[in-house]
Amino acid sequence: MGSLKLVGLVAATWVGLIGFYVFLAYRARLWSPLWAISPTTKVFAITPMGPAKEEGSLAVARGRLIYQSFRCGVCHGPNGEGGVKNPNADADPEGLVPNMHDLAESFTVADLKDKILKGAHTAKADDAGPEPPMDMPAWRKDLPDAEMDDLARYLFSIKSSSAADAGRSGEEKQSEPDQG
Repeated sequence: MGSLKLVGLVAATWVGLIGFYVFLAYRARLWSPLWAISPTTKVFAITPMGPAKEEGSLAVARGRLIYQSFRCGVCHGPNGEGGVKNPNADADPEGLVPNMHDLAESFTVADLKDKILKGAHTAKADDAGPEPPMDMPAWRKDLPDAEMDDLARYLFSIKSSSAADAGRSGEEKQSEPDQG
């Protein structure tokens, strides 16, 4: 009878451990943005026949590929929209990783390149709380100057949809001839 209880206890322990592991995996998936980014995403470059594109748009396209290949979107969102949770981070009152849509308002190109090369430690919002789990890594060893220039061009090219719409409506107003 005692050995039967021991077998039952061992079986219950294993079931409990496996259930706890499944719970942790489920919670990690809810918290982590990694599940939202497909590792099998393929990017195809289509070169149209006719005049060559201007160098600026090619640099932006190369910068987007660098953004994707260095997996910047894991924290900053696939299109730079941010919104990934970084609990106890001082950078945002809601504890979110910043978006990349408003870089021109906060950084010069040189400042942005410097931040990417050096990385950034995320300060705590509450000194008594835990360390924020995400810091921006330093990319100094991994990014040559040409790739850094392309990445900076891409980051300055992305804008929030509301800012882009406001810019478009302003351009439309300027291009419309006066009636009257």
